Amino acid sequence: MFVTISTKAVFLFSLVVGIVGSAYSKDVTPDNWTTLRVCADPNSMPLSNIKKEGFENKIAELFANDLGWQLNYKWFPQRLAFFRNTIRSKDPRSESGYACDIAIGASPDPEGALGTKTYYTSTWVMVIPDTPIFKNVKSSDDILAMDRRDLDGRKFGIFQGTPGADWVVKNGFAGQMMPFVRMQSDPNEYPGLIIEKNLARGQIDFAIAWGPIAAYSSAQVKDRKIRLVPLIGDKEMRTDYSIAMAVRYREPAWKKMVEAFISRRQDDINRIISGYGVPLVMADGSVVIGEERFSR
Repeated sequence: MFVTISTKAVFLFSLVVGIVGSAYSKDVTPDNWTTLRVCADPNSMPLSNIKKEGFENKIAELFANDLGWQLNYKWFPQRLAFFRNTIRSKDPRSESGYACDIAIGASPDPEGALGTKTYYTSTWVMVIPDTPIFKNVKSSDDILAMDRRDLDGRKFGIFQGTPGADWVVKNGFAGQMMPFVRMQSDPNEYPGLIIEKNLARGQIDFAIAWGPIAAYSSAQVKDRKIRLVPLIGDKEMRTDYSIAMAVRYREPAWKKMVEAFISRRQDDINRIISGYGVPLVMADGSVVIGEERFSR
C-alpha cells in the first residue's frame, strides 16, 4: 500500500524542521552581557573554592576585569554531570539564558561542552618522603632503580583508573597499593586528602596525584617533610595533560573572546598558576616544580 503525501504537508513539515533547526543552531552572543558567569567547584583547591581562593578564581577575576564585567559563580562539584548542571543548565534570569557561561578549567575535549585552546600543561607526580634514603630521587624512574628491599612494605597511595595506578601495577608494586576513589560522592571530600591526611599520618609512604593538587596539598603538610618528583610513564602511559577552558557548543563569538583573552594575557595567567606551585611541563618536556627543573 502506498501513502500519498500532499504538497501542503511536505511544505508544513519543511517549515517546522526549518524553524526547529534555526532555533537549535542560533548563536548566543555576548554582545550585551555585563557579567562573567563562571561554573566552578566550591571545594577543589588549588583550582577553586567558594572563598574564591583558587588559581582558577584568580584567572576568572583577571578575565572579568579585562572585560569590565561583574563576576558571578554557579557552584557545583566538578564530578559527573558537572556541565549538565552548570554550563548547560537553563536560567532565564541570566543574560545568556544559562546558569553560567564558562568553566575556567577543563580538558581540551570535555564531555558536554566545547574546549578552548589550552593554556597550561601539568603532569602527574609522585609525592615522596624527604628523607636521606630518597635524597637522590629526581623522578619515579629513580625509585625503580633503588634496591627493592628498601621499598618492601611501603604503601603506594593511588587513585583508581589513573596513571598512578597503572605505574604501580606495571612496576610490580600491586601488592603494596592502597587505592582511593578519584571522585568522592561526598562534596566535602577532595583528592588532596590522600596527601594531607593519609600521607601526613604515615598511612601511606608514597602518593601519586595530579600535579596541581599534589603541590597544593603537600604545602598543607607540616608534620612530615615531603617533596614532589615527576611520574615517568612508558610509551603506553600518558602522564602530561593540557588544560583548556570550556564554553557551550554553537557559541563561536564567545569562544573567540575567551581564546583572545588567553592569548592576550597568557603571561599573567602563567604568573597566577606559578604562584600556586603548580608543576608545569615546558616546551622541551622538562617539568618545573617550584624553583626546581626536572629533565625527563
